[in-house]
Parts: sequence; structure tokens; C-alpha cells
Amino acid sequence: MAIDTENQTAANNESASYKAMLQEVELLVKEVGQPDLELDAMVGKIERGYTLIKAMRARLEQTKDKVEQLRLDFE
Repeated sequence: MAIDTENQTAANNESASYKAMLQEVELLVKEVGQPDLELDAMVGKIERGYTLIKAMRARLEQTKDKVEQLRLDFE
């Protein structure tokens, strides 16, 4: 039972982390759209956004692989 609780806690943390990354990307998109944003700041925000998106895609791919493995184990 402890393993299930640990797995659930890890999954909740990953979900919260993914949600936080998504919220940050959404904020960056809004900030980049501001007309008074300096070019260097804009570039930094865009770089941060792409870094977050890359991490989010990796997380989704890991999740997809995990779900597929669970499906195969179930069959």
C-alpha cells in the first residue's frame, strides 16, 4: 500500500509541476505581447517559453510511454 501512496504522491507532484509550467508559459505569452517590452527581455521570455515547452513535451512523452506499458502489462 505504501508504494501506491508513493506513486500517487509522485504523480500528483508531476501533475502540479506540469500545471505550473503551463501557467508560466501562458504568462510568458501574455508578457511577450506587451508593446512596451524591450527586445532583449522579449528574447529571454521566448527562450524560457521554448525551454518550458520542450520539458512539457518530454513529460507528455514519458506519460504516454508509461500508459502504453501499463496497457501492455494489463493484456
